[in-house]
Amino acid sequence: MVLVITGVFENERFIPDRPVSLPQKKRVVVTIEEHTAEASITEKPVELLLKTDERRKMYAQFCGIWTEKDYAEFNEAAKDFEAIETGEWV
Repeated sequence: MVLVITGVFENERFIPDRPVSLPQKKRVVVTIEEHTAEASITEKPVELLLKTDERRKMYAQFCGIWTEKDYAEFNEAAKDFEAIETGEWV
C-alpha cells in the first residue's frame, strides 16, 4: 500500500497539509514534483483514506463489477452453450 501525503517544504522541513500519524523511525521516500502553473491548477489532492464504496467505484471504472442481476442475465444468455448436441457431430 502506498500512502500519499501532500504538503510543502519550508525552512528545511516538510509540513503536511493535514496531520499524519506514522510510527517512529519509519523509513519513507520523499518524491518532490516539479510543478508548472498549469499542472498546479488541474491537480487535485489525493485522499488518504477511501471508503469501500469509493474503492469499488474506482475499480469498476477499469474492470467492471457484475451484480447478481448481471450474473443471472449472463447465465440465461449462455445456457444453450452448456448442452452437448451429439446429433450435430455426425
